[in-house]
Amino acid sequence: MQRIKKVLFKEETDLGINCPTDYYHMKLLRLMLMVISSWPQKELGEPQVFFQKLFLKYFYLFSMIGCLYGGISFIVQNFHKLNFLELGHMYIVALMTSVNISRIYTLSLSPEYRKLAKVFLTEFHLFYYKERSTYAMKTHKMVHVISHLFTLFLAGQMVVGLCLFNLIPMYNNYAAGRYKKGGVQNSTFEHSLYFAYPFDFMTNVNGYIVTCISHWIISYLCATWFCMFDLILSLMVFNLWGHFKILTNILDNFPRPSSKSNLTWNGSVVQAEKYSKEELKQVFETLRDCIIYHRQILHFTNTMSDVFGPMLFIYYAFHQASGCLLLLECSQMTAAALMRYLPLTLIVTQQLIQLSVIFELVGSESEKIKDAVYGVPWESMDCANRRTVIIFLMNVQEPVHIKALGLANVGVTTMAAILKTSLSYFTFLRSM
Repeated sequence: MQRIKKVLFKEETDLGINCPTDYYHMKLLRLMLMVISSWPQKELGEPQVFFQKLFLKYFYLFSMIGCLYGGISFIVQNFHKLNFLELGHMYIVALMTSVNISRIYTLSLSPEYRKLAKVFLTEFHLFYYKERSTYAMKTHKMVHVISHLFTLFLAGQMVVGLCLFNLIPMYNNYAAGRYKKGGVQNSTFEHSLYFAYPFDFMTNVNGYIVTCISHWIISYLCATWFCMFDLILSLMVFNLWGHFKILTNILDNFPRPSSKSNLTWNGSVVQAEKYSKEELKQVFETLRDCIIYHRQILHFTNTMSDVFGPMLFIYYAFHQASGCLLLLECSQMTAAALMRYLPLTLIVTQQLIQLSVIFELVGSESEKIKDAVYGVPWESMDCANRRTVIIFLMNVQEPVHIKALGLANVGVTTMAAILKTSLSYFTFLRSM
């Protein structure tokens, strides 16, 4: 919090902040994305280690495919041995692994994603627009604080979820005495993940230790793919929201005529505001700048939809399926089921609501643009500028939304439909 206050009340140049990546929350994001080889190092001109460039991201892809294959193989081999609780757990893990594979393929390995990240970090971030006006600086600081707090919140949520997912099985093993000598003679070790390993990891202590360490690493990587891609997408949306607020403010404070002229209306003389020739040139330049600015925002939004659309579509499909399964697991109402799946259910549902509400900010803010355009003093302009205002007004009629694979708007409406459908499926399966 002290660093946030310094940034708010002290010049950023005095703090050594020369670009967005100098901010603390961006440094944390950079560190986390570099772990999963998803930070645009090459595009930003940063030094890149050889194994990161050619090996790491493909290694992750094949590792996740191996995890999915191992999980499905374990289900097939032990289908009749697994109880309802264990089988549901395996299905949820398989779904989460599928989401991670899709994110590696559509984002980590995508040149378009890295180009978009570069544009965001070097051109579109509000850091590069803060000097345009006092309001732009105020908006930049507000978005910076929101981004900083949201990054800390999401990183903390990631750590808590990761620990709960892995420590609960370890605690259950400890409570059952399985860590004692001869503790697994009549039972097996409980794990956070289950794969078809080529060695005994259920009753052998050495096998358990190896798999437990592996599961912590796999869980950390999966949590990073889930949370950090959500984070960079949310930071882009926060800045997009800030750009809309700046554009709305420019239109709301559009320069008005400095003088009035006499006009004849129905035989009587009335005074009306009218721009002078010099002012009309300024009006044209202001309108041109606003239209260009709006086009830049639309272009970035459309690029975001193209790049993140497949991820969002698969993400919503995951929430549709996992929401129903998690509710089924929690409906057992046993201490073991609630301890293991209630936190995961709350975190997953909260992520869906959180991401949808953040995207709804863009749609609600973009709706204000058309009123702001209509509110400019077009009645005081000449015919040429009025035509420009009409064209601008036509272009801002539709609110801006980021789409999931071009099919559905990402926002509160889609989120409500997913939650409603998940509850309906849960009720139907519960009755069976």
